[in-house]
Amino acid sequence: MAIKLTQKMKRIFITTCCLLAVVTLVAAATPRKKTTVTQNKPYQILVISDTHLLAPQLYDKGEAAQRLAQNDLKLVLQSDEIMQATVDWAIKQKPSLVLITGDLTFNGEQASHHRLATHLARLAQGGVPTLVIPGNHDVSNPNSRQYIGSKATPAPTITRDEFAQIYAPYGYGNSSRCDPASLSYACEPIPGLVVLGIDSNRDEENRLVARGDTVNKYHSGGRVKPETLQWLRQQAQQATAQGKHVIAMMHHHLIEHIDGEAKYLKDYIVDDHDQVAQTLASCGIHAVFTGHLHITDAVTSGTLTEVATGSLSTYPMPMRVVTIDRSLDSLRVDTQFASFGPSEQLLQQGREQIERNVPSEAKVLARKIWPRLQDKYNQLMSFLHANGTDVSHVPSGPDEAATLLVNNMRQPLTQIMLTITKGGEDPQQAMALIATIKEGMVNMACDAFPAQLADDMAHMLVENLMPRIEPTMRSALEDRNQVGKPNESSTPDHRLTIQL
Repeated sequence: MAIKLTQKMKRIFITTCCLLAVVTLVAAATPRKKTTVTQNKPYQILVISDTHLLAPQLYDKGEAAQRLAQNDLKLVLQSDEIMQATVDWAIKQKPSLVLITGDLTFNGEQASHHRLATHLARLAQGGVPTLVIPGNHDVSNPNSRQYIGSKATPAPTITRDEFAQIYAPYGYGNSSRCDPASLSYACEPIPGLVVLGIDSNRDEENRLVARGDTVNKYHSGGRVKPETLQWLRQQAQQATAQGKHVIAMMHHHLIEHIDGEAKYLKDYIVDDHDQVAQTLASCGIHAVFTGHLHITDAVTSGTLTEVATGSLSTYPMPMRVVTIDRSLDSLRVDTQFASFGPSEQLLQQGREQIERNVPSEAKVLARKIWPRLQDKYNQLMSFLHANGTDVSHVPSGPDEAATLLVNNMRQPLTQIMLTITKGGEDPQQAMALIATIKEGMVNMACDAFPAQLADDMAHMLVENLMPRIEPTMRSALEDRNQVGKPNESSTPDHRLTIQL
């Protein structure tokens, strides 16, 4: 049956059609969110190092824990709080990947590893994958302790197999190819970007009474086994042959960050570092991320740039934010400090921790360097004895030398420590600190030698030592390498771009 439309119904129908047409036109003209925005968004990698987490159940408010807190540059008792806040921040930032370049725990405590794994699991639940590599503190560490009551007592550590089990979701699982000779691995967390996690530790040489050895022995130095280096080369060559890019992370340094590092701080750089660096560079690796020395620094050798990140649990709590565009042709490194938003009180505690512990760090450094000075020291003492000189105030060992050093140079030593921890380049500040060091040497001579010899000894110290230590100081403070040599170079510490 035909329906007869009234004039009123016709007007309603026509009006409705017009309104629908207008709505359709407006909707078509309104910009829509492009689905390609997410596709073109660059990858972002967060790099942190030396978290040195100590599980809360391993310490209380007793004397042992307080001694620990007072004699370490790190905020050990706040390490879990720092890690928790960093995870909260990272979940909000949603980086594509987090890299942690070793020394995950304070001293390899089993409980600390499991505690850190809970933090990483929370990151994973928040959609942020993580890759880790062990540091010299993390495996078979005879210094593993708990700090309950008045005395530190042994706590269980872990084996290499246990490390791989605990961190299976974070580099050691089925999605990775693992080196049979070490805890090194290769994986592809970002399409087209292969990450080599390089195990540079000597924990297999550690000895533990708790495991039946006659003594406790701990190795902090590093090396890359020949068979591991060959395996890494194969992994890198395979990836580059497929048109992929490769970056690496390891704990120990691969390139000298400070002139003389391989001589005076050899435990911080791998054995045969030049050969290892050249091998990796020849395989198409141009960026490696490290930690260990707790400095924020970058250095370039040939086509390879190493980016060292300071300890997250040490002031100023640095982290690297690495941005890689979708073409994977280059990466940009930006440095942030305390980005996770710690309280002003925590930051102040971190700075005070460094200022308070300069004497103990000076002792550590003096003990490392003293054996190299022993022969010259003995010659000097023999000469002074032969001339009937009073040497009762002259240091007779590294601890006494460190005390003399701190008494006369505490302020510049503290400033140097704060500067290299943060990184950055300030030639004017460097020259001012060097001048203060010279003045401190004169004061040391006045304290250690009789008045009639003080001027001569001060002159000798300045004339003989400054030419040796000034290039090293300028290397550390001005971000220069091979200072004064034809191949002198400089790489920005805080913001740099690396071609992949």
